[in-house]
Amino acid sequence: MNEQERISLAQSVKTVRENLPALMEMGQLNAQITRAKYLALVKEGFTEAQALDLCWRT
Repeated sequence: MNEQERISLAQSVKTVRENLPALMEMGQLNAQITRAKYLALVKEGFTEAQALDLCWRT
């Protein structure tokens, strides 16, 4: 790895660290959305396996 690549990687790491709380919150929100979608699909008559498959696809 050359010097420019090291600098770029260090900048990327810094950016991720600065945004980590927001990234973690996005992960939690995505999980809530996926669960709500799964439950809605089951409620609409899809089997649990079908609902899970549809959640995986999108």
